[in-house]
Amino acid sequence: MEYVLKNNLKITLREASICDANALLIYMDKVNRESKNLMREPEELTMTLEDEEKFINNTMNSKNRCFIIALDGDLIISSSGFHGSSLRRVKHRVALGISVLEDYQGLGIGTIVMKELVKKAIEQGKTKMDLEVRIDNKSAIKLYENLGFIKEGIIKNGFYVDNKFIDLLVMGKVL
Repeated sequence: MEYVLKNNLKITLREASICDANALLIYMDKVNRESKNLMREPEELTMTLEDEEKFINNTMNSKNRCFIIALDGDLIISSSGFHGSSLRRVKHRVALGISVLEDYQGLGIGTIVMKELVKKAIEQGKTKMDLEVRIDNKSAIKLYENLGFIKEGIIKNGFYVDNKFIDLLVMGKVL
């Protein structure tokens, strides 16, 4: 699907496919170097092309996962998705994650992607979405709140970056 951002840039949003594996590895290397809001340190990205292809294939064939990318032409500018479980007691829930390249932040991509993730989760029969965000990531928290996520708790010292602990805010949305 095509969308127009705040700066009139046209982007494409679609589910990731195996042919995206190499471009996704390049994207993940770049976004992990740019952001300290993500789980992984840059040197901890150890996935091979084969690993990424397998991950995408498993996601494509899962009833509890979704993997979406946003593109500016052929350039991946955002990667997002959710994963859940088939266990009966928790199969109604999914945990989500989203990243956007620094040069494309603040243009509305996060809102577009999050709305699509909610739609996909509902299509899969999910009724709850959960996420964790650094407590000092005010722009992300505002995005999530604007989309109906509520604060559910805090994980003390949930993140360790630049030799200091940072609390994580747990947020959720009933679909």
